[in-house]
Amino acid sequence: MRKAAIACGVVGVVLLVAAGLLAFWITPAFVARLPSDSNTVRTYDGKIQSLADPAALARGDFAGAIKTGLPVTIRQQVTVLQTAGSTALARDSSTADVTGRRIGGYTVRYAVDRTSLEATTSHPSSWNVIDAHGLTISWPIGAKQQNYTGWDETTHTTTPLKYVRQQQHAGVNTYVYQTTVPLAPIRNAQVLQALPKTLPVRVLQTAAKAGFVSPGLLSSVARDFPHAVQVPLGYTYTATSTYWVAPTTGEVIDVSTSEKQIGGIALPGEKIVPVLPVLVDSYKGNPSSVQATVTDATNNGNTIQLFRTTLPIVLAAVGFVSVVLAIIFWMRGRTRKADPAPRAAAGPAA
Repeated sequence: MRKAAIACGVVGVVLLVAAGLLAFWITPAFVARLPSDSNTVRTYDGKIQSLADPAALARGDFAGAIKTGLPVTIRQQVTVLQTAGSTALARDSSTADVTGRRIGGYTVRYAVDRTSLEATTSHPSSWNVIDAHGLTISWPIGAKQQNYTGWDETTHTTTPLKYVRQQQHAGVNTYVYQTTVPLAPIRNAQVLQALPKTLPVRVLQTAAKAGFVSPGLLSSVARDFPHAVQVPLGYTYTATSTYWVAPTTGEVIDVSTSEKQIGGIALPGEKIVPVLPVLVDSYKGNPSSVQATVTDATNNGNTIQLFRTTLPIVLAAVGFVSVVLAIIFWMRGRTRKADPAPRAAAGPAA
């Protein structure tokens, strides 16, 4: 009995320890984190309310410069390039196409924590990354019903990601977050590269006659840029977005965004006087892309649930039973040892 009790006790303790390690160390450290081979592609469909043609603007053709009602397709690919312990080097590539013509996009690299998905400065010095802050490529694995801080790559500013509600979306449970990027100068060099740097003064004068700009703006330009043939341009950006996030994995199931880029005269002191919208559009997740994301989130969530909850419960239950059996066997062994040995019956005297 003692041998059985010891064996059951050892097995029980090992299983209980294994359950704790699996739930509180192995799963967070090796399962519930951004995989080293992660490579996700998401597409979004939208419509452009207003799009300015830079070449037409430079010619002063305001009638032909503004396009409206165009379909736009946005493609985003996030790839993990390298990992170093709990940190990942992620590349985020986004493009926007109108009827097969590329109208914008950028590619950036972030160093992110593989669990919280927040940008981090704890990374190898050889990584060439953006100095970002907050969430960049997705929500934390194990997102909570709370507000977060997000990073806006266009303006290089942070923005609050406000938790709104819990909601069924695309057939799965999601947490809904909303954010508004306030009007701010565009800082992304790749975005600015696709936009005109200057505008001829004669075009600005033509725009004033057509009622696009005020006489006061022309006076400011004449005062700040005397005898100038070209005036510098600056651009601002604002957006509002709603995100539907799978809480277990932090994957963004769907997005609905409305954004606006506004071009204006860049006056001294980094002040930008708006002239006209360069881009006004809205977009949301492509149905096929949303369904693919739902499939990924479900599969990844089931894996996390298996290692974080199901297996630890099974191991803990079996370990508890083994410990109980060990106690029972040990007590029975002590009871048998305590019982007196039966006396031998006395035979007839020889």
